[in-house]
Amino acid sequence: MLNKLKPELRYPAEFGWLLALVFFLPLFEAPKNLSWLGYVITWAYNRARDRNWGGPWDRWDNLLALWIASGYLVAAFAGIRHDEWSGANDMLRYGSLLWFLKRSRYSESALLWVLGTVIASTLVALFWGYWKLYVAKTSADLGLNSVGHVNHSAIYMAIVLGVALGLTTAYWKRIGTACRAMLGVAVAALLVSVFVTGSRAAAGAAVLFVLVFIAALGVRRRIDTSRNTLLAMLGIAVVLAVFPSVLDKTIDRTERGLVFSFRDKIWTNGLVEWRQFPLFGVGMGNFGHVTLEQLHDWSKSQNWDIRPSGEGINSHGHSLYLTALAERGLIGFGILIAVLLTWGRTLQRGVPGALDPPLDWALFGSALAAWLITVLVGIVNTTLHHEHGILAALLLGLWLARREAPERVPLQA
Repeated sequence: MLNKLKPELRYPAEFGWLLALVFFLPLFEAPKNLSWLGYVITWAYNRARDRNWGGPWDRWDNLLALWIASGYLVAAFAGIRHDEWSGANDMLRYGSLLWFLKRSRYSESALLWVLGTVIASTLVALFWGYWKLYVAKTSADLGLNSVGHVNHSAIYMAIVLGVALGLTTAYWKRIGTACRAMLGVAVAALLVSVFVTGSRAAAGAAVLFVLVFIAALGVRRRIDTSRNTLLAMLGIAVVLAVFPSVLDKTIDRTERGLVFSFRDKIWTNGLVEWRQFPLFGVGMGNFGHVTLEQLHDWSKSQNWDIRPSGEGINSHGHSLYLTALAERGLIGFGILIAVLLTWGRTLQRGVPGALDPPLDWALFGSALAAWLITVLVGIVNTTLHHEHGILAALLLGLWLARREAPERVPLQA
């Protein structure tokens, strides 16, 4: 199999920029942004030159166009002025990547290079994070350099865990012992690292993804569900026993009456912001630029029994949904929910068959992980933005393109 893994050569510059983006995504800020720009420019140039934009317009194209446009619509009518245009540009960044990848037709070897680079770059960033945590002792938490805060790093790791597990499961019978060992180590390292971060939401979502993916494989009769579920649960139990930080944190916060770690206060402030500007919100990126004095002034004229507090002042809403509601109002929030529901519905209708190629399963598992982590962790953390937003868009785009590829045919029995 390794002899077949030659990189994409039809558009070498375009594909080089894509791999560079994937590699630098968890590592460095400036090269990541430069790589995104390089990919967008070369992709547009190549498609214009070939007069081939990836097939006819469809419902996903309508939704993506509306999603990206909503960011700028919200910015134009934002309740306050600060970072609203920057927030819209972040949506453009990951939305355009998803759109372009959906309309690309990369070969199997090219897609495997992308997935492999996702895993490899994350492991490099993890090594750096462990070095800063345990050797240099310059960091108090495990994180990925360009992703930042430990909770956001945990979200990124949990999604990449899905990529690694999907790739491992799909190609297990086709790869040699060395590749099996490397992928097995990657899966274990990512699972352990999610628990080391202490992020309860990311750890719980990662465990749920493992079980859901095993169930999907079992339904399609690709694996023995009962045996593999038992092995997965034993592995998770061992990780919890060796790295009990998630359990310790849960017990500590519960005993102190801080189960939500002040998120309830943050959410209350977010509701006050949304109540003041119900249609378009305060603007993307402006959640933390509303002062406590402004919140109190806005709250005085309302009859709701919702009052802001100093404990709730934060840079974002610690919830994908509350942040979207406060920053984008009902307009932007509604479009976001439409995207997430369509994504989930497309996954539910696109579960590969037992005889489908392994690439279908690898990409399905990756897109499923991105959706599940985004939706579940999004309840208590602001997912789908910056690095993990780009990663989620990347994995969804690759899977959507694969579903529409003409060479996608089931294997013969």
